[in-house]
Amino acid sequence: MDGSKRVKAFFDKQARQFDAYYLDESKPLSWKILDFIFRRSIHARLILTLEECKSPRPVKILDVGCGSGRCAVKLLRQGAATLTGIDFSPEMIKIAKELGQEYRVQDRCHFVLEDFAQAAFNEKFDICVALGFFDYTRDPENYLQKMKELATEKIIASFPAKWRLRNIVRVVRHKILRCPVYSDTRKPCP
Repeated sequence: MDGSKRVKAFFDKQARQFDAYYLDESKPLSWKILDFIFRRSIHARLILTLEECKSPRPVKILDVGCGSGRCAVKLLRQGAATLTGIDFSPEMIKIAKELGQEYRVQDRCHFVLEDFAQAAFNEKFDICVALGFFDYTRDPENYLQKMKELATEKIIASFPAKWRLRNIVRVVRHKILRCPVYSDTRKPCP
């Protein structure tokens, strides 16, 4: 099984557990401690993205690798005009649609079950967001180029650092679960 098929299988199987990383309420103390040690970057990048997407006017956003839709819903509740989320995991898209209905934003969001690399878009977006997407992408250049073609204002993307304690633990965990995870070893742009 190639890398992208293993990633898809991982997220189909782990969708609910992965979604729980974004929940703050009703977690046991032990999970909150683990979140603080190993997952605080997830919350930090979400907060930075929300801040970066604030706009005096409503914007159209594309969320690449939208997963369970947690970021999408927060962006919509913050004032985004519309949001298209795309992910190749049926379970993640199912959760995202449920979340859109739960928060009553389903009239402004569209969740697409498709591989971003093969997806065709008939529109442009003010902002393209990719949080956690490149963690599971071996070669980001083509995806970044496609995002550049689709974005009229900006791209917001996160890339995992290679040599951090939490990333080393994550790589070992993913290896056990047979899901590839990648790190960007290039120097960040100034």
